Amino acid sequence: MRFLWRFKAHMSRFKIYLLVLILFLLPEVSFAHCPLCVGGVLAITFLGYELGVKKIAMGFLIGALAVAFSEWMNRLIKKKIFKGQDFVLIILTFILSYLTAKRYILDYYSLYLKNFGIDKFIFIDKSLITGSLGGILVFVAPYISRWITQKRGGKTILFQRIIVTLILLIAGLLIFQYLF
Repeated sequence: MRFLWRFKAHMSRFKIYLLVLILFLLPEVSFAHCPLCVGGVLAITFLGYELGVKKIAMGFLIGALAVAFSEWMNRLIKKKIFKGQDFVLIILTFILSYLTAKRYILDYYSLYLKNFGIDKFIFIDKSLITGSLGGILVFVAPYISRWITQKRGGKTILFQRIIVTLILLIAGLLIFQYLF
């Protein structure tokens, strides 16, 4: 009897592993909105980390990656439980991604408020602010891509959305790397 119970446990585990393997091997199964955008942002993030990019710029890339991933996940979730569910998922994914990477990208700026009648220091997390800006850029990139398509008379460039997203991220990365 014990053998039969162990066999059933192993078979259920085997089925889960088989399902995960099938999901990774069959690209038609992952109904992704823009997996290339997520992959591009992920590649830029890891490349930046390996090249020694400043923490403020890494915060920018982590925020962009979180929003790109949550937009992708929003396409996978078919059932909408409440109004604004997409936005809540974007915020939660951003917070969880940032908190996970916080110890690596922590970059504070101290502000002394003596001139305002308050005798306290306030610490501002620069990487959180830049992460929010990176997320906003990824969120706005499809709208910019649509605007470019309208200006071109309805014609799109091959991989236009990915190109727009990556150009925005590289420009933002260079700004934060060299100007701050």
